[in-house]
Amino acid sequence: MDIMSRKPKACATSSQYVDLRHWTFTLWWLVVLIVHMATCGYNASFALFYHELKHSYLYLCLDYSGIGMPAKYHQVISLVNAAMATVHGVPVLLMVGGTIWHRELVFSPWSNNKSHTFSLSKIQLTEQTSKLKSTRRPRTKPRLIRFYSKVFGRRGLVGVNGSNFHTILVARGLVETMLQTIQAYRMSCLLPRMLLNRFYVALIVLNCWSSVLVYSLLFRQNEAYKRFTYLICDCILNLVSCMGVPLIVVLSYVNEYDSELTGFPLEDWYDDEWSARVLNEFQMVLVVSWRDLASRTIFSIGVFFTTCNLKDLLRKASGTNRRRIGPSAGCDVSEVEVFNNEDYINVISKPFSGVLCTHERQNVRDSRTHRVLNVIYAIFTLWGTAITALHVQASMQPQQRQCVLQVRPWAASSPACYLAVLDCHLLAISGKKYEVSAKWNEFDRSTVVTLVIRHCSALEIPDSICDFHITTGIKVYNSTINEWGISAALTNTNHPELIWFYLVRVNLVNGVLPEGVLSTDFPGKLYDLEFTYTNIRELPDDLDLRWLIGTTVYFEYSELTSVPPSLIRLEPYSISLTGSPIAELPPEIFEVAGMVYMYIGGLRIQNLPHNVLNLSPQLGFIDLVDTNISFFWSWADPLVDRSVLIIMGGSPYCAEFERIKRMKLGILAQRCHPCSRQF
Repeated sequence: MDIMSRKPKACATSSQYVDLRHWTFTLWWLVVLIVHMATCGYNASFALFYHELKHSYLYLCLDYSGIGMPAKYHQVISLVNAAMATVHGVPVLLMVGGTIWHRELVFSPWSNNKSHTFSLSKIQLTEQTSKLKSTRRPRTKPRLIRFYSKVFGRRGLVGVNGSNFHTILVARGLVETMLQTIQAYRMSCLLPRMLLNRFYVALIVLNCWSSVLVYSLLFRQNEAYKRFTYLICDCILNLVSCMGVPLIVVLSYVNEYDSELTGFPLEDWYDDEWSARVLNEFQMVLVVSWRDLASRTIFSIGVFFTTCNLKDLLRKASGTNRRRIGPSAGCDVSEVEVFNNEDYINVISKPFSGVLCTHERQNVRDSRTHRVLNVIYAIFTLWGTAITALHVQASMQPQQRQCVLQVRPWAASSPACYLAVLDCHLLAISGKKYEVSAKWNEFDRSTVVTLVIRHCSALEIPDSICDFHITTGIKVYNSTINEWGISAALTNTNHPELIWFYLVRVNLVNGVLPEGVLSTDFPGKLYDLEFTYTNIRELPDDLDLRWLIGTTVYFEYSELTSVPPSLIRLEPYSISLTGSPIAELPPEIFEVAGMVYMYIGGLRIQNLPHNVLNLSPQLGFIDLVDTNISFFWSWADPLVDRSVLIIMGGSPYCAEFERIKRMKLGILAQRCHPCSRQF
C-alpha cells in the first residue's frame, strides 16, 4: 500500500509535541500572539520615549537629580529598544499572515503540517525512504534554509527538540536568574511596594524550583510536557522582568503627568513624599547603566526564544489525520515528516528525544548525566531557597515611625528608609543633640535619600548627620535652629549626592546662616538652596567663596533689607527675593551673565535701577508682582526684543500700560497677568 495514500497517525505516546484540542490550540495561539504584541508595543513605546525624552521638562528634573543616563546615550537606548520591537513584531506578522494564507491558525506561513508526523520502525523507515527516493528526485534546499533549520529548527542547535536543549536551557537559566536576582535586590532597595516585591521574588523562586518540580516530580513520562511547563515558567518571569515591573510603576503616575508641560507640575516636586518616591522608583523605569540596558535586552530576547520554542512544541491534535505505523511506543522508533508537493517528496528521519524510547531511556539513566543534572537542580534549588530566606529576613524588619517611605533591602541589619522624617512634635522631643542622635540611630542612615526635620523648638544638629552619605535633599520646616556647628556641616566628603537644601519657616540665632551650611568643603552638587519665611537679615561677605557659582538661591520673605554684594558675586542661575523688605535694587543684579530667572515680587521698590549697563543676555523671566513700578528705563528695551516674560500683576505699570495701549502710544508689549498671591 502506498504510504502517501493514507493519512498517517502519530504515535500515541509521542514526546515530540504537546497535542492540543482545537479550542485549546486556539487559546495558546492567542496567548503567544498577545505576548509578542505586548512586548513589541512596550519596546516600541520605550524607544519612542527615549527618542523624545531629552526635549522634555521631565528630563530636566530627572537629570538634575541624577536619575538615568545622560541625553547623549538616549539614541543608543532608543535604537536597542526599536530593534527589540522589530524582533517581536516580525513573529506577529508571520502568525497573522500565515493564518490568513492557510485559512487556519498557524504560527508561520512556512509551518509544516505537524499532523503529518508519524512513527516508523527502522526497517520500515529504510524501505519507505528507498521507495520514495527511487520515484522522486529530491531538491536541494537553499543554504539559508538549511542553516536556519540546523540552528533554529525544532532539532537544530537551539531547537526545542534539539540535543542541546537542556544545555542551552541551563546556561540561559543561570544568566537570566542572576540578572533577575540583581533586579529583585534593586527592587528591595528602591521600591516600598511590598506586594510587588513579594510577587517578583515568588516568580524567581518558582522559576528556580521549577526544574526540580517539573523534571523530578511532574510529567515523568512525557518530555514534551516537561519542556512546555518549564518554558511557560521562564516566559512569565522574563515577561515580568522585561516590562511588568516598569509598567506597574509608570501606571501609578500616569494621572499626574502633564502632557503640555511634558513632565510633572513643579508643586509636585516640592512634596517631600512624592518627590522621594519618584526619584527612587523611576530608577526601575529608566535605564540607569549599560548593564541595566543589557539585562533588559536579555529579558526581551528570552521572551522571544521561549515563545519560539513553545510554538514548536504545540500541535493541533486530530484523530482523523494520524496513524501509528510500525511498532508501538517503547520500541526503537524514529519520527518521520513527509512533505508532499508537485516537485518532490522529502523524507527526513529524526530520532525521538523523549524518554519513552529505548535509546533515550539509556541516555537518561546514564550516571554521568544524572550527576550533572542533579548538581544543576541542587544549585537552582539552593538559589531559590537563599532568595526566599533573604526576602523573609528583610520583611521582618520593624516599621519605624521616622521612615515615612521604608524599604527593606536584603541582608540589611537595620531598618532602611529613603524618606526619613524627624518630627519633634510627634516624637515628643525638642530637638536636642542627644535626642536627635538617639532617633537617627534607630535606622540605617546610609540608606536615606530625603531627610526632613520639622516642628523642633530647639533644634541642635548632631554630628551623625555626616552619615547621610546618599542623601539628595534636606529640609528643615517650622523649627528653631539653636546650633549647627562646623563638625556637623554639610560637606562634599560626607554628602556628595546632596542637590537641594531648604529652610522653611525657620528661626536662626541672630538671623545669620549657621556654620553647618557654610563649609569650605561645600557639597559639589548642591545647586538649589531655598530659604523661605526665615529671619535671615544678613549674609556672609565671603558667601561666593563658600557656595557654588551659578546656584539657584531663594531668600523669600526674609528680613534682608538690601541685596548683599556677595549674593550677586554668586552669579545665581535663578534668584528670588520675593516678599523681603528690600526698597532698592542694585543695577548689578540685572547684569549677572548667567541669570535666567528673577523673582522680585512683593518688594518695596518704587523704580528699577537707572544705570544698568550690561543687561544679562540670558535673562528670560522676571516676576514683579505686587511692586510699585510704573515705568521701565530704556535699558529694558532688549527685553522686548527677546520676548522676555515679565509678570507685573498688581503694579501701577499695568494700569498705565492699558491706558497707553488704548491711546496707541505704547512702546512696550509686556504681558501683565492677574496678581497671584500663591505665585
